[in-house]
Amino acid sequence: MKGFTTAMLVAAALLSTPCLAARSTLIDRTWAPVSENHAELEHDGRHYVLDTYIVMFQQPYYIHVRAKDGKPLDAAALVDMASDYITPRGCTEPLQRRSDLDRSSGDGTDVVLGFQC
Repeated sequence: MKGFTTAMLVAAALLSTPCLAARSTLIDRTWAPVSENHAELEHDGRHYVLDTYIVMFQQPYYIHVRAKDGKPLDAAALVDMASDYITPRGCTEPLQRRSDLDRSSGDGTDVVLGFQC
């Protein structure tokens, strides 16, 4: 039984490692991912990965954007793409931009754009 328990703990650690490594440092632990809003889009010749997050029982909507080419992003240039993408996916009120919620990695390759709906 002790060997089985050890094997299960090792397996759980190995299976959870990729998930932890993939999670951006920009994403707060209190944010809940909206998995059905995951998307890979092309905009102005670049390919992006978008993931969305909410805070339960609050109105902020966070859109995490990364470019597949790994090059720095211009957050201001991505606002229209992100708002066009998220508007038909769950906002029951008009979408409002919340730049005070924005976050960016030090190298600019990873951004979170804040909205409210």
